Amino acid sequence: MMTTATIGLIGAGRMGLAQIKHLIRGGYQVAVCERDETNQTKAMALGAYLVDTPEACFDAAEIVYVAVGFDPEVEAVCRGPHGLMSSARQGGVVVVNSTCDPEFMQEMAAAFATKGHGFLDVPIARGGWAADNGTLLAMVGGDQAALERVRPSLSTFCSDIEWMGGVGTGQVTKAINNLLLWLNGIGLLESAQIAEAYGLNLAHLRKVLLVSSGKSAAMEDWSKMTFSWAAKDMQIVSAMMSRHDLTLPLLDQLSERSQVAKAECEARRRAGRDWAAE
Repeated sequence: MMTTATIGLIGAGRMGLAQIKHLIRGGYQVAVCERDETNQTKAMALGAYLVDTPEACFDAAEIVYVAVGFDPEVEAVCRGPHGLMSSARQGGVVVVNSTCDPEFMQEMAAAFATKGHGFLDVPIARGGWAADNGTLLAMVGGDQAALERVRPSLSTFCSDIEWMGGVGTGQVTKAINNLLLWLNGIGLLESAQIAEAYGLNLAHLRKVLLVSSGKSAAMEDWSKMTFSWAAKDMQIVSAMMSRHDLTLPLLDQLSERSQVAKAECEARRRAGRDWAAE
């Protein structure tokens, strides 16, 4: 059934624009707060209308999705001048789709609770292709009643919605997902050196491995692997390890390797020494 409800969205970047498209196709009006003029134009072309501040976004919609970068950007959106917490609205729900530290999400949830708002940490996975097709995976942390309030709009761009537990558990799930992605990706960068030492063709080797037990999502989607967020994701994992006094030597090494993985991957592609090369 179509709806005329308004949904708020802060951050009309790569993922946010896809969310806008699906929300509007689902019958929602979308109030967007976005600073970049190019993305503003793209959002309006999709049918959204612009508001000047996160505060105005919450004034316009009882459910607001936050689709900005990491903790500092989320902090500014929520607590900065004319942020979400400045809104006079009560009883709304804030949904953070950004990748953040789980304890930071718990802090934000407590702060919004004092204003009478629900809060969900809902990092999304599967990348840009899934965003375009409305088949993202939502990893939800927070109150289940709040999830049911947002499920109709969330379902417009997420084909799979998994409740993981209390606030923060969505981010823990995303962190584990990402560290496994980067672990496999960096393993492929290093495995390539062994293959090359023995004169194997990487593209042919990849074809063989994709029908063997060495297959991974990183290998399947290698052409889309950029390692752009590897270092930042591993900073979050490292903070979680430190906070709980976890000694995990492999992940310590992964954190170190993630600092240079992006440059290494790009250099191999420029040189034509890539898993996806023909």
